[in-house]
Amino acid sequence: MKQVLVLAILIALSITPAVAQSVNTVTKNPQESADEKLLLQMEHDWNEALKTHNMTWFEQNLAGDMTDIISVNGTLYTKAEDIESLKTDKTNYELMELSGMKVRVEGNAGIVTGINRIRARDEEGQLVEVKFAFTDVYIKREGHWQVWASQHTRITP
Repeated sequence: MKQVLVLAILIALSITPAVAQSVNTVTKNPQESADEKLLLQMEHDWNEALKTHNMTWFEQNLAGDMTDIISVNGTLYTKAEDIESLKTDKTNYELMELSGMKVRVEGNAGIVTGINRIRARDEEGQLVEVKFAFTDVYIKREGHWQVWASQHTRITP
């Protein structure tokens, strides 16, 4: 009887990790994988649009009800305020490097987190180097992904 109890406990212990692993493993359908790749590409395109001051990208890819929290002062901006700010931005971006990006998609919502390292010159020509941890929330509307919310937090050395 004691041997049967020990054997039952050993079997239970050997099954538990397998069950836990299967619960933690999320099966992705091909569309989710394609959407994940697209959102990662959008992050790169976002940086490129910022570097080249491509207002068309922002008009098309920021949702109309988008919110953006700026880490400098915690101010909440709308799409219109972001675009207006970008139109007057005189920053010359020399380097914008994304790293550590992770993406999750669930239905018509996606989240991308990561680090953005930026080296730029302000309008006076002064060198500015910063790193931001970011969380960008996307929503898929009418088959098109758009930035719905964004928050960037400056990483201090």
